[in-house]
Amino acid sequence: MKKYFLVPFVLLCFVSAKAQTVSFAELLNITSMNNTQVHDFLLAKGFKQLGTETVNNKLFDEYKSNRTPDKQETILVGPGVKEPNGNTQRPVSYYTLLGTDLDNLLGQAKKSTLTLIFQGADVNKNIYRFDNSLFRATISITFDKKSGSLDVAQKDGAGN
Repeated sequence: MKKYFLVPFVLLCFVSAKAQTVSFAELLNITSMNNTQVHDFLLAKGFKQLGTETVNNKLFDEYKSNRTPDKQETILVGPGVKEPNGNTQRPVSYYTLLGTDLDNLLGQAKKSTLTLIFQGADVNKNIYRFDNSLFRATISITFDKKSGSLDVAQKDGAGN
């Protein structure tokens, strides 16, 4: 009897070990966290802060996962902007070299409350754009599935 219990448990361990470090919902939640909450959350998920990176003249905090180099994940957390209602709003970008991570995130996005409003491609990648009244998300996956990104941001009060 114990053998029958052990097999599903081992399979569950293998499935969970292959998944990306953060979920689509968690990336959406990061957009409204303050700096301390973001830092603590990502450290608890196994990321380490590497410093900052400038993107479009904005300073982003850079975090890397503790996975092997071929499965490395990077999260760039943009500057938090305090809204008039007191909430914090920030852009978040997720990068990975593992196609299965992006496939998992794409599946999660399709099951989320966001609606797929655009699916297309450019010269190098497939592009998926999701939207609802609170968030916008763009997932880009290279054709060879060797890398890709997910950009999420909250909309402001005007829906921009």
